[in-house]
Amino acid sequence: MHRLARLGLVLLALTVSAPPLGALPREELDGISFADDPHMLFVPIEEIARTLGWETHFDQEDISLNGHLLDAAHLRKLTNGTFLVPLDELQRAGATITWSDDGMQALVASDNKNIAIQFANKRVEVDLANQRLRAYQGTRLVLDSSISSGREGKKTPPGEFKAGPIKSPMHRSRLYHNAPMPWSVQVHENIFIHGFRKVPRHPSSHGCIRLPLTGANPAKWFYNWIDLAHRSASKAIGLSPPPPPERQCVLEKALLPRALFSGEQSSPL
Repeated sequence: MHRLARLGLVLLALTVSAPPLGALPREELDGISFADDPHMLFVPIEEIARTLGWETHFDQEDISLNGHLLDAAHLRKLTNGTFLVPLDELQRAGATITWSDDGMQALVASDNKNIAIQFANKRVEVDLANQRLRAYQGTRLVLDSSISSGREGKKTPPGEFKAGPIKSPMHRSRLYHNAPMPWSVQVHENIFIHGFRKVPRHPSSHGCIRLPLTGANPAKWFYNWIDLAHRSASKAIGLSPPPPPERQCVLEKALLPRALFSGEQSSPL
């Protein structure tokens, strides 16, 4: 009897620790969102197809996913040509989508696959030594572009900054003859990230960080992606160990209250 009691305790322990019947292993992906439509979440088509075990078919301008013809008007692209699909198109293609209570994560299910896709934090690393800008959403690299920063005597200041408050598709310099600055995002006082027609791979600006307008137009893509830093008082930083301060300028998506932007602004470049 004593042995049976001991066995009962073991069985009870095993029952408590067992996972629920029907529970599926879950993978996690960082989604991609855009400032011009912040409630939409995207994932790379081929990546989500591999994860769900779906077939894709590319036929000139048409793309099919799991036998469903995707609406081209709803798709987006990274500057490297990777096609992105919004989650509602996955639902039309046969997936079941369940959102978390806070709306920050979607559970995408199909057959025996269960995938969590989240609205991850955004950050941007500007490498002044190597003249590169890299933008991340969570751990996902979404943009990698050459830049041109401030030349000698007008060097771009290193440090950690916040996006905004100024953001404009066509800003004008108040210091340099009303010069056009397309796809402008303020970084710090008179320093902006903006588009420029010629971006050599060396410092050549008056202090701003120039992104190319040519090719896939990284300047416009960055503008459409980056969020201004005014939505809440929280702040999430997920940076790898930086190089020495004189070699790197870091712009990150910081979430700060609007009240911090109510003071007098400096005259922008």
